[in-house]
Amino acid sequence: MARLYRQFLGSKPGGLVELVDDSSSPYLVKGPEGFEYSISADDFRNYYKPDGAATPRKWDHLITEPDSGLIDARLMEQAIDIIHSFEDSARDFFKAGSFVRDVLLIIGKDTKLDADQVRARLEESGKPSASVSEKDLKTLGNLSEDLRNVLSSDACASMQFIDLHTGFDDQQGPNAPRAGSGDPAQAGRKTSKGKASGKKADKKTRAGMKNVELSVEGDILTVVSDLSKEFGPSKSGKTIIVASTGGNKIVPGRDERIGLNIYKQDSKKPAKGRQSEFKNVKMSLDGAMLAIKVDLSKDFGDSTSGKTTIVASTEGNRLVLGREEKIGLNVYRKKE
Repeated sequence: MARLYRQFLGSKPGGLVELVDDSSSPYLVKGPEGFEYSISADDFRNYYKPDGAATPRKWDHLITEPDSGLIDARLMEQAIDIIHSFEDSARDFFKAGSFVRDVLLIIGKDTKLDADQVRARLEESGKPSASVSEKDLKTLGNLSEDLRNVLSSDACASMQFIDLHTGFDDQQGPNAPRAGSGDPAQAGRKTSKGKASGKKADKKTRAGMKNVELSVEGDILTVVSDLSKEFGPSKSGKTIIVASTGGNKIVPGRDERIGLNIYKQDSKKPAKGRQSEFKNVKMSLDGAMLAIKVDLSKDFGDSTSGKTTIVASTEGNRLVLGREEKIGLNVYRKKE
């Protein structure tokens, strides 16, 4: 009997394939017209589900088509970009998402509103808008129906650090990012890549973060987390949160942004990590204290969206060296 799977996550979700051979990666699949091609095992697990099955719960907050459970990654990318534009004013990704949702609920179904009209409606509803730019207010008044529906949903304000190509970062997806390299000689200089500084920055724990401490010295970002801590179950209930930036946060004194999630997952046969380094990510342990080093002078080309430059990534969720916890980390900078 044919094993049919449907692509539920991607820029064009909904495609149906037959799984021909999954004995080794890449998997061999067959399209509706009989054409056979290969998909990496990781991409297949992340993007496809058995036909007729529910979308995995961990993706619930990204669904753009509630009836089918499909996720239009391009649409969600636009939604997250809009939330990020309000993040500096709100000083927190989740608060920014809540603000955007509230504004759209106040606006209602009216479209093609200018900034003054949007601001007037906010004032009438008792919502302060003085810190919001005319450009951003105009953007909210002129959204497409699809974007308005996504941003008005309750799920949108609770999105974790996800940039829509894999569900956990901006560096993954069917199209691998271009390889590149940074110039270490730029350390201590102000460049388009970021605001480098030769001074040691104060350690900071930013609003919305759990068990994450950031500090920068020169071009070296250090992230510290205590792996002995727990913050209860994740939204899906399948994992225990150990640490999280709670969305994308600006690196202190820099232009780069960081997203980090560390979690535990019950397993009858728990594995332990064997790698201490990933793409510009170096981990070290002192007891339960995890320290991560990232060289902010480096870059690895554009993300699949083309709107950001990859600085560092675990390239998915990886086991922490010598531990059972899993970590997903990405550092990137927006392109001008």
